[in-house]
Amino acid sequence: MPWSPNETTPSIGFHVWHLARWADYLQEMVHGRGSQIWEREGLAARWELATEGLGYAQTGMSMDDTVTNALSMPGKAALMDYARRAFALAQQAVAAIDDEAFHRVYAGLHGEHWHDGRIGPIIATWMTHDNRHLGMIECLIGIQGMHGTADS
Repeated sequence: MPWSPNETTPSIGFHVWHLARWADYLQEMVHGRGSQIWEREGLAARWELATEGLGYAQTGMSMDDTVTNALSMPGKAALMDYARRAFALAQQAVAAIDDEAFHRVYAGLHGEHWHDGRIGPIIATWMTHDNRHLGMIECLIGIQGMHGTADS
């Protein structure tokens, strides 16, 4: 089981997975349904993760602390591969948005759970969300007595 300082604090692996899931989810908003790596490659099944416990849209959002800490992440190589690819697709999607598209209303992807909204504020929220989790990762690195940052 990945290291965590207590039973209510998610591991670094969880934060990486959660960030990757949101990047994959964001790029799907721009590229359209069916473009998520997570779904196309059936990663939940391959990694033997029970999808009903993975929170909103299988992103880790609103997961119970005990479920979060019991989650068995894949190995570091597989997790980092997914994260790199999801972030690359999200960066491509965001880079392709021009001024007109920035203000376009994108339809919700998961029914009542995601409201239609303009992609610009959605991107801004995604960026601030990521920064929060990077800070949490850096804190977990420091608590373990290691040096470095979330991106090193």
